[in-house]
Amino acid sequence: MRLVKGIVVATFLFSLLTACSEDAGNQPEANQVPNGQAPSVPSSIDTPPSENQSPANAGMDSREEKIKVLETFAQDGVPLKRETTEDFVNSPPGLFSGEAYENNEEEIEAQLKKFPYIENPDDETINLYYRGLLGMFAQAYPDPQQIIDDMKMASFGSPDIEDPRFQFKESYNVEIILDASGSMGAKVGGKTKMEAAKEAIQAFAESLPAQANVALRVYGHKGSGKESDKALSCSSSELVYGMQPYNKEKLQNSLQQFEPTGYTPIAYSLQQAQKDLSSLPGDKNTNMIFLVSDGIETCDGDPVEVAKQLAQSEITPLINVIGFGVDGPGQQQLKAVAKAAGGRYVLIQDQKELQDEFNRAKEIASKWKEWRSDASYEAFSSRLSQTTNISSFASKWRSIAREESNNMSTAIRTMGADDIIPDELANRLRTMKDEQHEIAKKKADELERFLDSLNEKSYKEAVNAINKHFEQNTKTN
Repeated sequence: MRLVKGIVVATFLFSLLTACSEDAGNQPEANQVPNGQAPSVPSSIDTPPSENQSPANAGMDSREEKIKVLETFAQDGVPLKRETTEDFVNSPPGLFSGEAYENNEEEIEAQLKKFPYIENPDDETINLYYRGLLGMFAQAYPDPQQIIDDMKMASFGSPDIEDPRFQFKESYNVEIILDASGSMGAKVGGKTKMEAAKEAIQAFAESLPAQANVALRVYGHKGSGKESDKALSCSSSELVYGMQPYNKEKLQNSLQQFEPTGYTPIAYSLQQAQKDLSSLPGDKNTNMIFLVSDGIETCDGDPVEVAKQLAQSEITPLINVIGFGVDGPGQQQLKAVAKAAGGRYVLIQDQKELQDEFNRAKEIASKWKEWRSDASYEAFSSRLSQTTNISSFASKWRSIAREESNNMSTAIRTMGADDIIPDELANRLRTMKDEQHEIAKKKADELERFLDSLNEKSYKEAVNAINKHFEQNTKTN
């Protein structure tokens, strides 16, 4: 039926074109036509006439050309069906990972319109469409290593942990390195990311023991996002609150000195942080760094290499990398930074989750205060308590799976409604998406049952159980 309609429309328009002046023949072949006029008929009968015809279809005379375009959307390293924990964890996140569809609707739909329309696709072609959607919406599932990292934080000071960074020293120092680039002006939950970060930092610093020290460094807060200001912005990394005990008035004044504006010099800021802590050697100081960023390095630095050098320095800091609503490429880089530093990475989406991360450092500081008072901390160091909430790993997994499914559902519905793909293909993609979501939910249930069994185990007992369960060689120290 579609073929017949295409032939009739083509014949009708051909008769109109022959009656037009010579100038009409010089118009572009596949551009948007103003004033709501019908677009010119595509040359391939595979593509139906539609006002939403994708630019990717322009000039395509063959099915083979369209398949080649479709192949460019399929991201390498993403299995068609993720079934094991390893499949989910090792798959690279999509371009819009960690983002809700509605927050990037315009950009997402511009990408969707580039998908070619292919009539009656075979199974191989359908798989390409699905992999293309994964390249946009596949989420970053939490790594089991994160469970171990969280348990190490919860078991800070325990003799079970041989890593000296997790043992209490004479002084407790926390430096927060905060992204003040332009993208931190984006709103999350009614506040900008910067507003949320400032409030979380203020609350965290206020909760620290009086003997603990805190510092705040910001970067990307000068210049603008314009190319002409790149040099200025990329050289902007400032210690606005030097390492010292919490002082409410001073910190408030420091937090008022900057707003989100420019580029993202992560590597340079890590280098400066090493200088900030250079007089605090790790053998006498528990040094902790929180790097909070919502994107990748944009100043041509190498944050992965710098993080490695920082970890190997005499200050031996424990580095926590926090991705604040980061997209797929940003997550990959920030994970690499954390890995190079022997630290931990976590993705957060709002102020509450950021506060939860800072609360880990607050709890460690409280233990450190007890340790300094010669109080016995065997009770909280030898066993994992329910308060560590390690089963939240499974809850996060379930939430991520739901967001991935919702984003793909909206994309498939949009593509079908806008004639970007045939209705039959939309139905097949929806079925594949639903099957994948069911697998992800079952995996979350399995993880929850397993993680619940770890409560009240010692740190080493829990790590051994995790390694055995996931059949991986995770280092325990």
